[in-house]
Amino acid sequence: MINIKMTIDSNNRIIKVESKGHGEYDDSGKDIVCSAVSVYLINTINTLTEILKISNSIEYSVDYGLYNLVIDYNNMPEETIRQTVLIMNSLKLALSSIEENYNEYISVEYEEVR
Repeated sequence: MINIKMTIDSNNRIIKVESKGHGEYDDSGKDIVCSAVSVYLINTINTLTEILKISNSIEYSVDYGLYNLVIDYNNMPEETIRQTVLIMNSLKLALSSIEENYNEYISVEYEEVR
């Protein structure tokens, strides 16, 4: 199972995403759940680094079955914060949709920090 944990700050912004595990929906290369999750997670990093150009405000790692992303909103211009929040909310929506349809293969949990 893919276990995803999203940490949300007191401003209702996603500040951390951790993903561990595999969907085990099908064999490697045919697992649509793992593929979908991987595409969304990696696309989010690419969007943040290549389009928003905020590499200096994020830390991330991607490995087989492991994904971590941490966002530091401090020192970001207000417009960049707004765009980052939008992108992260899009990721949240996408992962929630996958979980809704394939909940035996993926679990998304949320932790609020104040």
